[in-house]
Amino acid sequence: MNGNSSDHESQVAWRLTQLAILAFITIFVFAITDSNSNEVSTQMPDNSLNNQTELPDNPSTTSSEPKSITSSTLQSDQNVRSFTFIATGELLIHEFVADAADSYGSIGFDFSPMFKRVAPIISGADLAICHLETPLSPDNSVHEYYPTFQVPYELADAIKFAGYEGCSIASNHLLDNGIEGLQSTIGHLESSGVKATGGSTKPGNTLPSLFNPGGISVAHFSYTDLMNCDANGSCGGAALPLDPPWLANYLEVEKIIDDAGTAADEGAEFVIVSLHWGEAYSSEISASQEEIITKLLSSDSIDLIVGHGAHVIQPVLKVSNKYAVTGIGNFLSNQPGDERRLCSQCPKSTQDGMIAWFNISDLPDGNVAVTDAGYVPTWVDRSTYEIVPIGVDEPDTVEPATIKESENRTSEVIGENLRRLVFRN
Repeated sequence: MNGNSSDHESQVAWRLTQLAILAFITIFVFAITDSNSNEVSTQMPDNSLNNQTELPDNPSTTSSEPKSITSSTLQSDQNVRSFTFIATGELLIHEFVADAADSYGSIGFDFSPMFKRVAPIISGADLAICHLETPLSPDNSVHEYYPTFQVPYELADAIKFAGYEGCSIASNHLLDNGIEGLQSTIGHLESSGVKATGGSTKPGNTLPSLFNPGGISVAHFSYTDLMNCDANGSCGGAALPLDPPWLANYLEVEKIIDDAGTAADEGAEFVIVSLHWGEAYSSEISASQEEIITKLLSSDSIDLIVGHGAHVIQPVLKVSNKYAVTGIGNFLSNQPGDERRLCSQCPKSTQDGMIAWFNISDLPDGNVAVTDAGYVPTWVDRSTYEIVPIGVDEPDTVEPATIKESENRTSEVIGENLRRLVFRN
């Protein structure tokens, strides 16, 4: 009798555990996909944002990266395909940022602690894209931080650790170290398992990075409207397109539309275009930016625009029910400057950034489009160079008023087309 009773109690306990897990997953899905609310309230595992998260000594070779439940996992049994996409702003590695990474690393540079607070959010998406503005050094024998950049190559490992699958690399700094710098940047990213698009050391057509989150074919392109240096690393200001043109993808509307059309013809169901552009430190959209956005999003082949280059947040626009994040701001940098490298023209908002979040799904008409969108504001704690996801995991060492000021600056600029996401433990 006691044995049978024990077995029965065990079965009941296991059934209750199953029901609890199912209830948690159901709440999680409805929290993410409830588009009728002004905010998204996402239930995350209690320990996923723990400040005490241990970081691996070698992120590129570990399997202990932060993980979270993804929409493709939860919806795998449904006929409607869907995936979540995250984009973040400029990774602009200045001297003080590199010095902090040097202090974190037992051997070499370790940038991964700077991403530990945002990694659960980034790795929780089905697809995450970064923007790497500063070229990676081939072997760390030379480092440069301004006006040209050649930064520690270990940044690629931290990008992978954070949960990114790809990066846009087209920017005005792409050829700061000439072809060798371009080659080493692509090489280090790919060695870490991160795809790169925006430039190439080989001739051929403009090629996107290709992904397949949730069973949907995605093409990601990257372009820049400005170039500081030429293929030899001569930095007097290089005219675009370069010679040869395949070194850097240049921002030309018809070319971008043609590239996207080719990708669609070859099977891409959703096309993301990253644009490096805009007036530095200006939170206002120029007439030229608005015109380009209208033309690009009027194309049937382009579905989403992610802009960067101004180092500050710029408004989010909607055209034909498609989104354009005109300027996504800095994600990791030392702006607005320090005693070693002053930036008198940099406003406080250069310390602000955001994680732009999109849910992308099949539509009844057979198209694939954004069905929900939001953002998490971020701020760089320059005492540690941790990227702080505001409202999710904030350090106790920073005055709440300082973080609130950053949050307000961002929300005032973004506008009403992207709503604030709220995460709950």
